Amino acid sequence: MRDREQSIGAAPTPAYLTGLAALRAGFNFVRDPLVEMRRLYEAHGPCVFMAKALPFPRHPPVVLLNVPLILTAGAPFNLEVLNNPATWRPVSLMPGGPRNSAARRLSDGLMRMTGRRHAHYRKLIGAPLRKDRVEAFDADMVRLAREEVARWRVGETLDLWQILYRLTRRLAIGLLFGGDHERGFPIADMIASLLQRKWAPSVIGFPLDLPITPYGQVVREAEVLERRILRWAESKRGRLDSNDLASIVVNSPDVDGNPTSEATIAGQIPTLFAATAEACQATLFWALLLLAQHPHVASDLLDELFEPPQDDSPSTDTLSNLPRLDAVVKETMRILPPVPAQIRAAQHETTIAGYVVPKGARLVLSAFLTNRLPTLYPAADSFRPERWSTINPTSFEYMVFSSGPRSCPGFRFGARLLRVALAAILTRFRVELGSEARIDYTVQPTLRPVGRVPVVLRAQDGAFAAAPIRGNIRNLVRFPH
Repeated sequence: MRDREQSIGAAPTPAYLTGLAALRAGFNFVRDPLVEMRRLYEAHGPCVFMAKALPFPRHPPVVLLNVPLILTAGAPFNLEVLNNPATWRPVSLMPGGPRNSAARRLSDGLMRMTGRRHAHYRKLIGAPLRKDRVEAFDADMVRLAREEVARWRVGETLDLWQILYRLTRRLAIGLLFGGDHERGFPIADMIASLLQRKWAPSVIGFPLDLPITPYGQVVREAEVLERRILRWAESKRGRLDSNDLASIVVNSPDVDGNPTSEATIAGQIPTLFAATAEACQATLFWALLLLAQHPHVASDLLDELFEPPQDDSPSTDTLSNLPRLDAVVKETMRILPPVPAQIRAAQHETTIAGYVVPKGARLVLSAFLTNRLPTLYPAADSFRPERWSTINPTSFEYMVFSSGPRSCPGFRFGARLLRVALAAILTRFRVELGSEARIDYTVQPTLRPVGRVPVVLRAQDGAFAAAPIRGNIRNLVRFPH
């Protein structure tokens, strides 16, 4: 791996956009970061600095328009930034808000921590996510997935995004949060709602804390969520469960040996919920869509899942040795990465590719573009799982679980969940899109569909057939029809 990292090479020289050009690019980026980053990449190369979009000082509500924004794509930038987490801190998934607000506290999870505090909580949270501990979940993971999928009925028309949300929510809470569905489900629902609303353009672009503004409504909803989290956490106090992430946070001393504060509890739990369920839900959705549009791939995968013949979905022992399933999951996350743009904030003045970057600048690492660079991924806009039989990119060349010293600690759990859930669905159902279905996407911050996506569940008969689809997803993927 080290040899591969050293061979990645130096980052190219940045391009600069200022004034009206930067303003236009910034607005386009907020509206559709994937299309705009691709346009800028094709016009200017893999590193674009945008600054001085407005001729007056930084001041709400236009503060974000004058914060320098750097858009990057490719392994050299990923390597430079992700190997330097003390300088480039991740931007929180959760809302953020005014000083001393619940929204601000909910944002102070593992992603935003630095130094000793980050190392302490990463070690605590990483314990149940180790390889041996995740493998111990196998039987329960298969059981929970089968139970949830068995609730679905042949011939029903359902919203695919919502049924996958319920599936991943049940697996996450059942395996990593003590199985407390009664209190865990409502909290998970509020976290998912806040996560989606935070990334809406009306919240990002106009952070005005008033009761009538979208930003102000997010701030007030965060207060309700914080109270629910703290009540739930209190019920776990004094009952340490080494497989329950929330219990571990509540019952473990902080980095200085003191009892964990309410602020720390409020900050950790939302990030852990979002990280364990949201990305898996997105990948499952796009995998089922891509398989529906590529019947030959779906047919080959089904043959693998039922070889040798089984009465039910494969066991985890079998799932660990299914190369087609592995390739489908990897290719889905390549072409439609669950988090297509990872945002970092400069903690002090620094450099990128040898050029000065001021403190506070935002830098975007584009997994969407990195995963499509043609030198490693020919026909990058096409869904071709077979490519994984001949390639083995580094984590800096294949951006899914991040990389470097702060890579996603739950990647093993997520990878296993995806394979188990996909097998449980495909061995029971064929997911059929409606005629001329419309699939539009948005980035919030996961790549997700806009609105409902109705599908009909058919008994799995192997009769896969692609149906034409409409929508802006066609801007991202070259479909056969």
